[in-house]
Amino acid sequence: MRRPGGWRRSFDARAGALAAAAAIAAAACSRGGGRGGGDDDRAAPAGAAGRAPVSGSRGAEAAGPGTPPAAVKELSVKRLAPGVTVTLDGRLDEPAWQAAARTGPFVNVRTGREDRSQPTQGEAWLLWDDGFLYVGFDVSDRTITGGFPKDARDPHLWERDTVEVMIDPDGDGDNKDYYEIQISPQNLVFDSRFDDYNAPRGGPNGPFGHQEWSAGLTSAVALRGTIDDDSDEDRGYVVEAKIPWGSFARAKAAPPAPGDAWRMNFYAMENNGGTAWSPILGEGNFHRARRFGRVRFAP
Repeated sequence: MRRPGGWRRSFDARAGALAAAAAIAAAACSRGGGRGGGDDDRAAPAGAAGRAPVSGSRGAEAAGPGTPPAAVKELSVKRLAPGVTVTLDGRLDEPAWQAAARTGPFVNVRTGREDRSQPTQGEAWLLWDDGFLYVGFDVSDRTITGGFPKDARDPHLWERDTVEVMIDPDGDGDNKDYYEIQISPQNLVFDSRFDDYNAPRGGPNGPFGHQEWSAGLTSAVALRGTIDDDSDEDRGYVVEAKIPWGSFARAKAAPPAPGDAWRMNFYAMENNGGTAWSPILGEGNFHRARRFGRVRFAP
């Protein structure tokens, strides 16, 4: 099972006919740009390449006129003690997880603030050892949606519900040789590797990046509700995954050494929009590596 993420479309409405026409033209251009990464008030764009770019004007508005972009978030991730293992069952109740680093609640990707009006809320938990990067997501969602065939390979998960991890191992935020991984409530996976920002891209429907790449991950999902059933109100889902360091062949060092920092971002998505750990602030779509947070691997 594998691969990518979504991006968001944004429209910056302005008063007056000329501004409205400009907004329409900008929207038309963004649709040609591809997937994910919008910064509208509902939900900003997500991960995989080829989705519509996020508008820069919204980011400037969020940061304030003439102010530099906000600093990206940072997180120190604990190393598992020797002999400690993590059982993948979609539950984050083991002692190791209780001691894990947490991102805190995800935020509005445009403003960088918590926004309870967003349809999906989330938080990521992180651990590591010499063999794997361990990632847990706890997502709040009142309507859990799957809808893909059970054997789908690299389905467009960002079009429904999914979580997403973006990883730039070099830690420099230059968008060279970075990775995208998405896992849905159906425990389907989309994963891909990119040479540069959103590149390569095969067209509006993909392929997005090098989809032949596989993260080689193992994952489990636990639902708090009923998938694809709108007759009840769901509470969300939990995703638990371990990703082998050997999958990151373009990394300078994998596993990382204690003290190393990689750039990462985490998203909880629905319908090509969502919330994030480190906000994009209108600087592009969910692939903008310079807006990924810094994850430092503690001893």
